[in-house]
Amino acid sequence: MWFETDEDASWRAEVRAFLAAELPPEEAFEVEYSEDEARWEFAWDFSRRVAERGWIGLSWPTEYGGAGAPAAHQAIMLEEFAFHNAPLINNIGWSLAAGTLLSAGTDEQKARFLPPIADMTTLWAEGLTEPDAGSDLASLRTTARRDGDDWVINGQKTYTTWGTRADVLYLAARTDPDASRHRGISIFCLDLHLPGISFAPLMNIAGGRQNHTYLDDVRVGPDMLIGEEGRGWDAIMRSFYDTGPMVFPHAMHRRMLEEVTAWCGTQERDGRELLDDPSVRHALAELAVIVECEELLSRQSLGSFLRGRERDYAGALEAVVYKESKPRFAQLVTDIVGPLAQLRVGALGAPLDGEVPEWYLQSFGNHAGGTSQVKRMVLATRGLGLPR
Repeated sequence: MWFETDEDASWRAEVRAFLAAELPPEEAFEVEYSEDEARWEFAWDFSRRVAERGWIGLSWPTEYGGAGAPAAHQAIMLEEFAFHNAPLINNIGWSLAAGTLLSAGTDEQKARFLPPIADMTTLWAEGLTEPDAGSDLASLRTTARRDGDDWVINGQKTYTTWGTRADVLYLAARTDPDASRHRGISIFCLDLHLPGISFAPLMNIAGGRQNHTYLDDVRVGPDMLIGEEGRGWDAIMRSFYDTGPMVFPHAMHRRMLEEVTAWCGTQERDGRELLDDPSVRHALAELAVIVECEELLSRQSLGSFLRGRERDYAGALEAVVYKESKPRFAQLVTDIVGPLAQLRVGALGAPLDGEVPEWYLQSFGNHAGGTSQVKRMVLATRGLGLPR
């Protein structure tokens, strides 16, 4: 379990002061679920101000554009950003790609790719999931074959969030078709401005654009291979299960709970304040339990990571809880608010500024990194040692 020190508390206060000064509440939004250009312009500007403080690579070595801060400080920052719904972009770059580069990249690759992530010069997208290889990622079919010193890549990826906005794709491709499913995969940094790359829109239910990404004879140099050839599966698994938590759903849900509770204190139904309604109080209590459970699991996971221990149940337990809690949380809020919960942003009389239907729609975007069913399998096999 991780417990906050005085130094941690001081750092948290600094992050909160930054957010109070730089993030007007009306500019807060979830970047995966909006294609509004004005909002994205603010998100870029905000993220660059974060970068100017050295906070994008907060815990990285200073020689690669990082600040060399404790990993706990990075967790605190991300927790506060989640609570305030800060539109910090490029998490594929500063988490997934950076983690692989720091653990498996060459010195030249670290010096080449990490500083542009740290200063928000390059935006990364993820090239893992395919139409027939999502939860069973090891069955991916995108290929990278040698042609002289280069690699020629062919295949299709899907759910490529920010693909049309990004500069680089963190790409998993099969480099050895004769190897076992988990030993023939390699990771590449793919420049998305190269010939042979095209996109088709894939809009998610909450209004964000993901993409189908098509790769037709895309040629890259040997220096774009990250780590050892054929060991890409290990890099992906380290990112998903062996790094510190990058998602803090308890912070997001705590903010929502506070907003809903405050709203209930201003509303009446059937002649009495909502907070006096037993069914509403019961729903609020269940929301609070969800938040507390998520926070406990998050801090337990962070404590294990900071102490160099394998995360309990291979890191899958907290993922199962938050992935399955998200739609339940949103449904409970919808039940509390009632029929007016259908009114969206801008509608006359919409409760909570019309955010409730947005929370509901966004709650189903919980497939990233593997569905809860996949996480349950990991929990059973890697965590409990049960046979497949």
